Amino acid sequence: MKIHSLFILKKTGICIFHKNFTKDFDNIEVNLITPFFSAIFSFSENVISRKTPEVLEMRELRFVFKVQNDLIFSLLSDSTASILFVSTRLEKIAEVFIAEYPDISKIKDYQQIENQKLDELIDSIIKGEDEIHMSKTFYQKAIKLFEELLYNDEVVGVALLTTKGNVIYTSLPHEILVKSLKELEIRYMVDDLYFPEMYYGLENGQKVFSKIIDIPWKLDPLLFVALYDNNVQLGLAEINLRKVANKLTNII
Repeated sequence: MKIHSLFILKKTGICIFHKNFTKDFDNIEVNLITPFFSAIFSFSENVISRKTPEVLEMRELRFVFKVQNDLIFSLLSDSTASILFVSTRLEKIAEVFIAEYPDISKIKDYQQIENQKLDELIDSIIKGEDEIHMSKTFYQKAIKLFEELLYNDEVVGVALLTTKGNVIYTSLPHEILVKSLKELEIRYMVDDLYFPEMYYGLENGQKVFSKIIDIPWKLDPLLFVALYDNNVQLGLAEINLRKVANKLTNII
């Protein structure tokens, strides 16, 4: 679930900032990509006026883009990457870029911005370090709790996700993690992060529970996901889920 590249363009289609986060697209030709974005926004004034990020799927890749202050911001990621996480990264990048360059008329069309401070800020945002840093001690204690659960065979796997799609910890199989991220996106899109805890069973008899946990001193709630073995009864799995949720809530 990788985020590969960032593009920042003027609406004229000129790319003024480009950064790769993986080596998968080191040889990408920026001049071939940028007219594509310009054409999209020239085609539809409705899209240009929207404030929320838009998504374009292309086979196994996904472009998430946002228009703000006559600039086009776009992230290229794998299609399996959480839309929620990529979208929140893009919004944060737009915020810090505009704060650094409030008057884009001063940026020449032929200019490729080089700014080490901005590079470091963007790297931190892509890695989700801004969220992790704010609650580092809490997350360290939570991860220790999860490791104890796995050691004691109370669960097969667990994950802790922020409501911005950041994966704080996971020992879940990849397909279950992806499904959990999709669930989080659905909760986010319908603007209701307080659904009752959710459950579904797998073909092998294993059980997956998820629960939104509202930590009193945190601004955003978290999604806790637990995978139980097929020999764990449904009622016991529910009790265990709530027990772990309470422990998380009481971490100081």
